[in-house]
Amino acid sequence: MLKKIKDWIGSNLDVYKVENANDVGAGLVRHIWKGEETASQIGTTLTAQIMNDLQKGLVHTLNATRTSGTNKDIYEVMLVGIEEFGVFDGLKLLIRIDKENQYDDVFLKLGGVEYPIYRVKENSAKKLDKGVLKDKKEYLLNYSNNSFVLSDSTLYGTTLGTSLEGNRLAEILGIEFGGNIQDTGAKVKGKFYFDNVTKFYYECIENTNLTYNESSKFRAISNKPLSDRVENLYTIETHVIFGHLTQAKVFKIGRLCILSMDSNDAWKGVTAGTVLFNLPEKFRPLHYTVAPLGQLGTTENAGVQIETDGRVIYRGHQSIKGALYFNVTYLTK
Repeated sequence: MLKKIKDWIGSNLDVYKVENANDVGAGLVRHIWKGEETASQIGTTLTAQIMNDLQKGLVHTLNATRTSGTNKDIYEVMLVGIEEFGVFDGLKLLIRIDKENQYDDVFLKLGGVEYPIYRVKENSAKKLDKGVLKDKKEYLLNYSNNSFVLSDSTLYGTTLGTSLEGNRLAEILGIEFGGNIQDTGAKVKGKFYFDNVTKFYYECIENTNLTYNESSKFRAISNKPLSDRVENLYTIETHVIFGHLTQAKVFKIGRLCILSMDSNDAWKGVTAGTVLFNLPEKFRPLHYTVAPLGQLGTTENAGVQIETDGRVIYRGHQSIKGALYFNVTYLTK
């Protein structure tokens, strides 16, 4: 429940009416406040109930001192005033642990009484695992039904139901977290950023003020896009070049292409500058590529040039005398 505390607002809040109070004692008067009759906003009267409920809704931060009982850990805290309130359902304590728990039976000692600490797993209360409470860490406890329940949001670790500390991800990745890509402001080269659209992390590879993901500025470092790239290395695509050739294939592994050629006599008599064949779009090179070739019937130096539009062009001083042989490896677009 929320209750807003309001001020009294009005121009005559200091107006009082004086009346006789002889019923209380001779010569006494009463001052009756009249300001509320003309107030433009009625203020809140702070009652004990309001103030007590307000205190009950607070999260109390306490240092906990560990002692050990018979096969159990006891963490003692001091909360001044709890004796007057009594321990109530909804009491929230943020406790700072001084030592790791050595047992799975863990208790909080408050006001001289030991209360068991549980955590909720699969909709039921379970004991804590040994070592789940870490030295010098803070944990949120909620009181209900004569016990305290540990909030999973304050459990640190790498197992199911625990949280990863903010600095751990940066330590695992080896670079510093910079924020969200969509946030305004500078993105610094060498830091990593979260993309709210793709839900992946990206390393900034060039300083920028962009608020959207651009491949020239950010490089994927999350497991999913990286695994997709690795998976592509296991996918081999093949394109066969037809035209009475002995062997003419191009293989694609990821973004790497290998073009292997034995032309037989299919291009005999072809002159320099002739387009021998065209590569499909997915097999075209990222950059203009040149490769030397061997040729039956001549010792002349010759080669082929592979254009980014897919054209494979013969280059040489003389026409082709016999079979061409070449292998070339290049990156695709």
